[in-house]
Amino acid sequence: KVPRDFKVVEVKRNENSKLWRKYVYGKVSLQKERELDRRNPEAAAHLPEYCEIKDVLTTQAWEASHGEPLDSNINEWYLWHGTSRSAAENICQLDFKMRLAGSATGTLYGRGTYFAENITKADEYAKEEDGTYTVLLCRVLGGRVRYTDEKNPDAEELTKQCVEGPYDCVVGDRAKVSGTYREFIVFDAENVYPEYVVNYERGELFKSASYPGGPGAP
Repeated sequence: KVPRDFKVVEVKRNENSKLWRKYVYGKVSLQKERELDRRNPEAAAHLPEYCEIKDVLTTQAWEASHGEPLDSNINEWYLWHGTSRSAAENICQLDFKMRLAGSATGTLYGRGTYFAENITKADEYAKEEDGTYTVLLCRVLGGRVRYTDEKNPDAEELTKQCVEGPYDCVVGDRAKVSGTYREFIVFDAENVYPEYVVNYERGELFKSASYPGGPGAP
């Protein structure tokens, strides 16, 4: 069962100059790499095609609210990350710990940090504390995307292609393969900035056809 709706209780904006500088450095590096690819396509001919994913729901909602523009050329997105309130505070202060990646969300696409464009998906990993749940709204640099719609992906190979290879993140299309949600997996903390902490209450629960185990689910 999944919540029918969500009621926002509190939103806090994280202003951490150290983490922000790290993120901006990563963003500028990706922008320079993208510009070099365009200026010298022959030198980049051996690299996988640069796939721009512009239909990310969270990012579309952000842009519709006239928020600060993101750089779609390098796949900069806003994405949700479900967690606990205490973990969210630690992340905002100290950053994501990639050595712990996958410990709470599983490792279907490798041992990275998992994000979602759907709040319902992020809510699966949110922890209740004092009657409320917590998600982070993060800026994420997708860069060169390793897209996969495999039902049983090779997690080790996907991780290797990002950590040692030409890709910056994995987009696992569970919406296509099983009718649930896309997942976005990042393997470098430099490519994420935890910007907002959102505390909320869950609404009434119901069985969703798009939720694993719900009516019509494979």
